[in-house]
Amino acid sequence: MAETAATGSVFSTTPAHSWIGELLLRVLGAVFQILATWALVHALTPEEAGIYFRGFVIALGLSTLLRGKYEIYMAQHIIGRRAATTGIPNGVLLMQLARRVLLRSSLLCAVLLVVTADLDIQAPQLQTTLQTYLPFVLAVPGVSLSSLLGEALRAANRTLGIVIAAYAVNLSMLLAVILAPPDASLSFYSWAFLSGSLVSAGLTAALARRAFPIAPGDGSIPIRREALQGMDSRELIGVARGVLLWGPLCVLAVWAPPIQMAQYAVAVRTALIVDIFLPALNLTGCRETLSATQPVLAPRRLLLRQLAVALIYSSAFLVPLLVLAPVTLALYGKPYDSQLTVYGLLLGVQWANGVGRPAVRHAVVEWNAQRIGVAVGAGALAVVLVCALGVTTYGALAAAAASLIGALIFNGRAIGIALSRPPRIIRIKTSE
Repeated sequence: MAETAATGSVFSTTPAHSWIGELLLRVLGAVFQILATWALVHALTPEEAGIYFRGFVIALGLSTLLRGKYEIYMAQHIIGRRAATTGIPNGVLLMQLARRVLLRSSLLCAVLLVVTADLDIQAPQLQTTLQTYLPFVLAVPGVSLSSLLGEALRAANRTLGIVIAAYAVNLSMLLAVILAPPDASLSFYSWAFLSGSLVSAGLTAALARRAFPIAPGDGSIPIRREALQGMDSRELIGVARGVLLWGPLCVLAVWAPPIQMAQYAVAVRTALIVDIFLPALNLTGCRETLSATQPVLAPRRLLLRQLAVALIYSSAFLVPLLVLAPVTLALYGKPYDSQLTVYGLLLGVQWANGVGRPAVRHAVVEWNAQRIGVAVGAGALAVVLVCALGVTTYGALAAAAASLIGALIFNGRAIGIALSRPPRIIRIKTSE
């Protein structure tokens, strides 16, 4: 098994299940996503829902910052098939990175717990708030692990595993609403999220181990110094990527009223159903991306075709969702049904990410730290400035607009980087 990994064939990108079964699993994931959101916003007032969803920002936002550089390095290793050149199987590297992410997130969790305990003594009026957010802080290690492994599965085109792992969190939210006593506090729902995140981490770990198998004893292979230096050099880009993804939500969580936080969270969770289906549709429309013999750096003709397929499928999937937007948001009732513009902008974010996905994967393989840093940094700066300047006046609308601007900047520059790669010159020796 280790020899197989060393040759670069540690995983197969060809799905081993029927497309009908995969479609049913993805539909079930989308149903759980919408149903869990619907149940929660009907069980809580808009103000309570806004406070609850701020906990999501704590858990997922912090985990994104902690694992950024590791995710980027792991994606390069998987997409670029570097197991063959480095001699390090994908599963071995992923296990080592998962341990480091768990250590970092656990240390941060411990620091936050000390701060929380101190605030509980010094500011008793914050006791209710601290009780609500304590489970989200405890969930940071589990969320960090499941997100790292999930991104590795995404890099290997195993996006169905991410959908299945998300079942746990959404089911925990549903069960919390069903089992909650009439006088249940917000902390009850927070502890349910912690339980779901731990189960999700276990599911993702099992799926990752199946996708990236390792031989017995290989898990103790240390990471080389060059690899550690390569990860450290990606720290700032990883942080900028976290700001790009979570900057608007962080600004909204700090400066906007809870009701606007709830409205934005409902819209963004509903828009995420695009991410459940779109990666699979894009790959179905361009089957050569699933082939193990696919060149790591695709020629311009193939890259253009991949971009065209991504544009067609992303647009075809987006249009029906925009048409059905009033009906979709009406499921949640007031005050969520009035966020059509916010929902439309967030669907645009998913469209931009879907169109740019082939170019992003290409840019990750042919790494140019300066150009990629500019692309990610420009997007991160744009989202923070736009959201910070408009959040007091426009609230959730400013956050959605900032997210769309950041996605367009990042994916647009990624496409430019991929298409501007100079053609390779093949030198032919001639006899004199």
